[in-house]
Amino acid sequence: MKKFLPILICFALLLSISFSGSVFAATVNEAEPNNTFANANGITPGNTMNGKISSTSDVDYYKLSIMYSGNRSITLSNIPSGCNYNLYFYDYNGNTLNSSTASGNTDENISINLIPGAYYIGVKSSSGYSSSDYTLSVKSIGSTTTPTLPYHGGDAYEYNDTLELASSFYGSVEANIHPLGDFDYYKFTVTQTTTKHIVLYNPYNGPSYHFNIYNANGGYVNSDGGIGDCTVTLTPGTYYIKVFGYDSESVLNYRLVMTTI
Repeated sequence: MKKFLPILICFALLLSISFSGSVFAATVNEAEPNNTFANANGITPGNTMNGKISSTSDVDYYKLSIMYSGNRSITLSNIPSGCNYNLYFYDYNGNTLNSSTASGNTDENISINLIPGAYYIGVKSSSGYSSSDYTLSVKSIGSTTTPTLPYHGGDAYEYNDTLELASSFYGSVEANIHPLGDFDYYKFTVTQTTTKHIVLYNPYNGPSYHFNIYNANGGYVNSDGGIGDCTVTLTPGTYYIKVFGYDSESVLNYRLVMTTI
């Protein structure tokens, strides 16, 4: 019996870890700079974000990606004593959709019905600042409507079918175009003027995929020219790559590679 005791203890510990991972949401700390939409911190529904307003001119922005339609509650709490912070909610283009501007350090709350897409949350000081954290959270209210989504063949980067839901791109990725009509968007940032060489390797079974490059505003910059290869000089900013097939699809992966020349 004694030889089985360590095994039973290990099994119990594994169960404990498994359950705790599914029950408790994460607490995340703000990462500066996040004072523009372009460098907004990501916030995930269910998680708690701790942040600071370090001066009356400091603004904190957070990007919220929504995949399911439904009501969301955005709450700004634990506002430090002597401070008055306000809460703002924007669409992807920076238009204000809602705000909460209670007096003093009273909690701010916005309840809003959202469709799938990308949004921004802003925390601003009406008066005061502090070295103490505020708390920002996003929660679902009631039930959410799960959209009818196409099967994407096990692509781990889905759903990235729009600029707003673009996956972060760090120079190399393998994914697929499936079903027909699927688009894959990737987002990357250039910090200084540089020349990039981008190559798209198609699956071996014949699909012909291509890519376009867009700037931060969604304006066309360049393309692969129909050959899956592009060399382009980019100035500092945020860019997007769109991978698509005119009349091809497959659950087999393509490979997208970007290098600096």
